[in-house]
Amino acid sequence: MRGFKSKVLTSTGAVKSAPGRVSAISLAAGSDAATVTLDDSTGGSGTNKWKLAAAAGAGDSISFPEPVLFGTGIYATLTGTDPAVSVAYE
Repeated sequence: MRGFKSKVLTSTGAVKSAPGRVSAISLAAGSDAATVTLDDSTGGSGTNKWKLAAAAGAGDSISFPEPVLFGTGIYATLTGTDPAVSVAYE
């Protein structure tokens, strides 16, 4: 995973405002169920590339064998109360 960075978000926002690749996502839910949707955009209006969900107080994660390409940007939309998502990206 040479060259990859990690970004943690606790609310909806940009992971990267330029083209990139995602190699892993980890979601932790707070006091209720949470979801994270990664869009190929800089503002949440692009193509949905991946979605993770976690029950209250639990988590979920995925590592991709080949990084997922985002041609415009990487934008994370979070739902739930106090969720956190970590995205490994380049």
